[in-house]
Amino acid sequence: MSPSIAIGIIGIVILLGFLGEIFFSYTKFPSILLLMLAGLILGPIYHIFNQQLFINFAPYLSTLVLILIMFSGGLELNFITVFKSSAYSMVLMVSGLALSIILAGGFFYIMGGGGLMQSLMLGTIVSCSSSTVIIPLLPNIDASDKNKTVIAMESTFNDALAIVVLIILINFAKNSSVHINYLSKSAGLLYSFGISAAVAVLFGVTWFILLKFISKTKFAYSITFGGMLILYLLIHLINGNGAIAILVFGIIMGNEELLNRLKLNFFKMSIKESFIKQFNFEFSFLIRTLFFVFLGVVVELSHIGWGFIDRLFIVIVMLIVGRYLSVSAVFFMENFKKKEEEKLPKKEKFFLWSMIGRALATAIMAYMPLNAGIPGTKDFPEYAFLVIIITNVILTAGVYAYGRMDNKKSIIV
Repeated sequence: MSPSIAIGIIGIVILLGFLGEIFFSYTKFPSILLLMLAGLILGPIYHIFNQQLFINFAPYLSTLVLILIMFSGGLELNFITVFKSSAYSMVLMVSGLALSIILAGGFFYIMGGGGLMQSLMLGTIVSCSSSTVIIPLLPNIDASDKNKTVIAMESTFNDALAIVVLIILINFAKNSSVHINYLSKSAGLLYSFGISAAVAVLFGVTWFILLKFISKTKFAYSITFGGMLILYLLIHLINGNGAIAILVFGIIMGNEELLNRLKLNFFKMSIKESFIKQFNFEFSFLIRTLFFVFLGVVVELSHIGWGFIDRLFIVIVMLIVGRYLSVSAVFFMENFKKKEEEKLPKKEKFFLWSMIGRALATAIMAYMPLNAGIPGTKDFPEYAFLVIIITNVILTAGVYAYGRMDNKKSIIV
């Protein structure tokens, strides 16, 4: 394929991503499904792109996307807002992750999908709902503001939590053996996380101060992005964890109110007044668009057999069951000790349950064990690909069904 044709196709893909966002705003049909379909057409179906070339490039693109996810997650994680908010979103997030690991991972292990550590990884990978497909839906859904906030917080913060848990599992799996010293391994993991966080805090506070001067240039985001890549390399050289460092760096950058209270914001800088968040949003859109097409291109259809389909079916069922159980706990907490007329209608429970769509974090996490050289994880991208499609179909159907429900009726009891 000539470079001109390849560049033209990339341009069409970016335009498709934009049109998909417009289509999504009117129909609530997730644009990522169109992008993944485009990837299938360009890759395994018509072989327009060289699939092996894209597979070889996977570690680099997935690492770049991981950096963007962790930075964006940290940037949006405002500690003051979190502590002022209700505990419901935290319960939904933590219980959802735990139930996904136990149920989806457990049944995957029972059905012979992989070893114990691989199964726990898969349960973590498919655990988190996505803010990129859920938050744009919320303004047009007639649910309570309280539950909209619960869902918004859950979908925003669970990506980073799931990635941290997956990093821990990968670290244990890389040194798994009969004679493994778990105390030594835990100490090594604690060092890795601790040194990464400490360096990132120092780097983040210093960078926040430098923004006083950097923000006056036209290249504030580019320089900040370059700084993140340098931080990622630095942490790698001292045997830390780059993803944790980027998350902490993003938290420092996004918590100016906390820095003000700690008297660390010497120049009273405000990232809200800079273009960094807007540029990060646009750059993330570009990378996200290309990555979902990439995900379709590299799917190995030959990996999908009857055994694969059986395990996928059980994983989806367990995700639905786990979501129902975690939502039931939150719904019970919300209505506990309330008078009958004050209780939320049961269709609110259906709303909470239906916000199940997976997206970017699930896709990127599928490559993390593979990039780390963990055996028995080569099919994870295919599982992630199909879980994303199926959960987004459920999400779309759920939003449609919720819109047709009467306040006095309920699908879930």
